[in-house]
Amino acid sequence: MSSRRVKITLLCEDSQHESFVRRFLKGMGWNTREIRVEKSPAATGSAEQWVRETFPKELEIYRNRSHKAATGLIAVIDADTLEVQERINEFKSICRTQNVSFRTENDAVAIVVPRRNIETWIYYLNDQQVNEEDVYPKLSKERECQSAVKNLVQACKTIGINQGAPPSLLAACEEYRSRISPLRT
Repeated sequence: MSSRRVKITLLCEDSQHESFVRRFLKGMGWNTREIRVEKSPAATGSAEQWVRETFPKELEIYRNRSHKAATGLIAVIDADTLEVQERINEFKSICRTQNVSFRTENDAVAIVVPRRNIETWIYYLNDQQVNEEDVYPKLSKERECQSAVKNLVQACKTIGINQGAPPSLLAACEEYRSRISPLRT
């Protein structure tokens, strides 16, 4: 890692998203003490809506900071019944509504959209058959995603993620590879 201080803001729906992404970033060599987490407050309504509505503000914070230091933003939001691109379009729409320009090709801003939810990825990464339509049970404890994340990190560091993986996971890997990983150089 370069000597420049890298800070990543993680904008997410819940503790499962936070646990999964933190473990992934740590496995990929990031210092987890340099991750700032903005998570939807519990019991205050729709977590996905909170992420969407908070995104433009975090995007502006990212832009103000990125001129001074290497920094990135990762937004994690479940697709639920939508397609990945539909969720991304919702981010574009809310940015337009709030007069904030959407991310550019050069922004270190990743939008990660597990479809249907993050548990789809966890079950897949633990060698179970999944599809992106069914709802998979939540884990009893967030840390139980550890083996799934370990498998993902292993794949990312070696042969890459299997092309038979859920399309939303492949898209998330590309978001990381193209937008966040370059910060480490």
